Amino acid sequence: MTRLLFPLFLFFTALVFGQTQLKVFSKTTKEPIYNAAIYCDDELLGKTDLNGTLSFKTKCKKVEILASNFEDVLADVRNTMEVAMQPLAEKRGNIDRVIINDKSDPRALKILDELNKRAKENSPKSLDSYNFKSYTKFSLDLDKDSIDLYKNFLAARKDSISKVDQKGFKQKEKEKKDSLIAEEFIDASSEGQLFLWEKATEYKYSKKFGEKTNIIDNRMSGFKNPIYEAMALNISNLDRTPRQLRPENRDLFHYYLSDTIQLDGRQTYVIKFKEITDKKKQNPRKFNGKIYVDAESFALKKFESISKKINEGNIVSVWKPINNKWFLDYEDIRLKMGNTSFDVSKKDSVKAGDTKKYNQKKFGNYLYVKNRFFDFDINEPQKASDFKGYSLEVKNSDGSLLQQYRTDSLTTRESNTYTKIDSFVQKHDFEKKLNTLTQLLRGNLRYKMIDFDLTKFISYDKYQGIRLGAGLKLNEKFSNTFSPDGYFGYGFKDHRWKYGLGLDVKLSDRKTSVFRVEYLDDVFAAGRFSNYMWDKMMKLSDINLDLHNDVFYSNQKWSASYLYDISNSLSMKIAVNKEKQEALFDYQYKNLGNSFDNASAVLSLKFSPNDKNIMTPSGKYTYEKKYPQVFVNYEKGFNALGGDLDFNRLDALFIHQFRTKLGSTNIKLFGGLSSGSAPIWKNFEIAGQNDANIDHWYSNISTPSNLGFATMPSGTFFADKFAGFKISQYLPFKFKTLGKRYSDIELEYQSAIGGFKNRQNHQFEFTALDHYYQEAGLIWNQFLGTGFGVGFSYRLGYYQTSEFKDNIGIKIKFNLLN
Repeated sequence: MTRLLFPLFLFFTALVFGQTQLKVFSKTTKEPIYNAAIYCDDELLGKTDLNGTLSFKTKCKKVEILASNFEDVLADVRNTMEVAMQPLAEKRGNIDRVIINDKSDPRALKILDELNKRAKENSPKSLDSYNFKSYTKFSLDLDKDSIDLYKNFLAARKDSISKVDQKGFKQKEKEKKDSLIAEEFIDASSEGQLFLWEKATEYKYSKKFGEKTNIIDNRMSGFKNPIYEAMALNISNLDRTPRQLRPENRDLFHYYLSDTIQLDGRQTYVIKFKEITDKKKQNPRKFNGKIYVDAESFALKKFESISKKINEGNIVSVWKPINNKWFLDYEDIRLKMGNTSFDVSKKDSVKAGDTKKYNQKKFGNYLYVKNRFFDFDINEPQKASDFKGYSLEVKNSDGSLLQQYRTDSLTTRESNTYTKIDSFVQKHDFEKKLNTLTQLLRGNLRYKMIDFDLTKFISYDKYQGIRLGAGLKLNEKFSNTFSPDGYFGYGFKDHRWKYGLGLDVKLSDRKTSVFRVEYLDDVFAAGRFSNYMWDKMMKLSDINLDLHNDVFYSNQKWSASYLYDISNSLSMKIAVNKEKQEALFDYQYKNLGNSFDNASAVLSLKFSPNDKNIMTPSGKYTYEKKYPQVFVNYEKGFNALGGDLDFNRLDALFIHQFRTKLGSTNIKLFGGLSSGSAPIWKNFEIAGQNDANIDHWYSNISTPSNLGFATMPSGTFFADKFAGFKISQYLPFKFKTLGKRYSDIELEYQSAIGGFKNRQNHQFEFTALDHYYQEAGLIWNQFLGTGFGVGFSYRLGYYQTSEFKDNIGIKIKFNLLN
């Protein structure tokens, strides 16, 4: 019996003595305070009982104690706590009760509405022109107050390690190598920061010529060559509205007008905001930041954002008026970026067979960003030549000019970073590893001089079944001028190999100017809309477009093309093709058979007036994709040069995206026209994504695509001329279900109409799209807090049937791709 009671006694002892015992009472009357709330950061630990007591467990070093009509108290956590609270004055109590009301203050919302209404009027872009410069410093380091503690800890640790007998200590070779690299980095971080990057930038704007950003100079610790993809990194509120001020996020925060003050000699409204989480557990006095609004112009004057957790981070952005327009003046940003942890002692309570566990000493790592803006010139004459080329250009990258633009000198620790981290990175060749990561932004996987195409590894369609393969291209590490490439794939249903070979010849280092020759032997879906000028992410969105499609044709093609960027906004591609094409389904065209030789020329254009691009050694990189976007393709087939057919094919796509009070809206207008002697694959299949035979539970399932119809049978509807319309509307609110993600609802509607002039010439079973095809649906993004979206679409109008299963489409959205 004693043996049974002893462990039970230990359990209750640990339970009682492992908790903090708190008593709260009035400082004036000494009476216990009932229902006082105790918070760790923004989490409710509990409320006091009638005796003013509470037992709780927490890892926080401090807790905040709130009680109605008493001043808030911030107290250190101890095993036994007695806290006396000061009663509030009558006036102060009334103010606090107004501030913590569980809804936004209408006065604050009215001010924010006026701020958003006047945003364009207050923006520098309402001027004819401007230019200014900035100095930016990114640094990754420990908390400033813990650097001396960190140095002392490392010194003691190093001394302790030197005394340990290493003879009986066994490590695998890779573990030993990783351990040595880690120790080298720790030594480097003792006297220098973990990372440092300085950048001096010039910003130019003209209503006539557009925008231009010039990197005057930059230096990144550890890297001799500039990381171009990072150059455009904008951890700043420059030309950006903080998400807390956007109308579509109103339901995620509460806003309170807390004060009217004089700031820089101007009357200023102060609005506090707090993120809405669990209303029952949320600290009612814990605000996430402040918004300062100029009372005269209703311009954003200052923005402060504080993390929900203590010491997790904060952002301060300050604007100033120049010529009655508000320019960003300076910013200071501090964000928690994990911890540097060290094992200091073994834990005693480890079960037999378990891995040994250790107590740890942790030092917080923080990203510090300092932005300073200066040398403002307003409405000065601008030259067209200053805006030629891409949106962003790197003028210098060796750091030699930075001293001219630093707003203060580097500290000894910052200067040491360049020396220490440079040698460390170069020794272990981390620059190559970073290049591998930047290529993922382009849809490639890089290994030394080879880039692998992520779209070529695996796909599925109803004709080929599962298709496995690979695509590779020799990059600039092989040659700055010549870039050979190739791919192959094998379909496990059609049991056939496909492949392609090509060669790019780069004719310019300043802009895209590429001559290409290629040969391929592959299969393609019939009647597909042209995607010659689409970027990799748009193509990835269509990777499952033919999930239920088996209407394919084979193509053996020789091609020569020239791709050229006429300007930052306009790109052109001209190609000449010699093709041998054959239907892989039951098909005859004009009793001429199902196989044809084609000779054709193709002109493709892309116009994206608001895209922001930079030229890199790997080619043009679009670091900020904006709208509208226009794509046009014209193909001319010749009954000459070995070609059997004379035809014309034109298609166009217009995409625009914008925000209103109703939320974010995405519109796509698309259509095509085919004439002359053109087999079915030179006409247009209206991209259906449903199975023509609804026999299985998965027949109605697809993934979102650029132009596809979720309820339309695949390979069924064709046209020689058609027009389509697609609108997606993200509703102006977000909500939380499970997990940390916020969900939103996306409404969709799309339709298309067309016709087929000589459908009798195409001898196979299909439906001409000669009436409006319509469908409507919705998608729940971040479904139940996951990384997936789930959508439902329903067919409407002329093509609707009496069978419910024929009219529905279910979408599974992978947020990484769609």
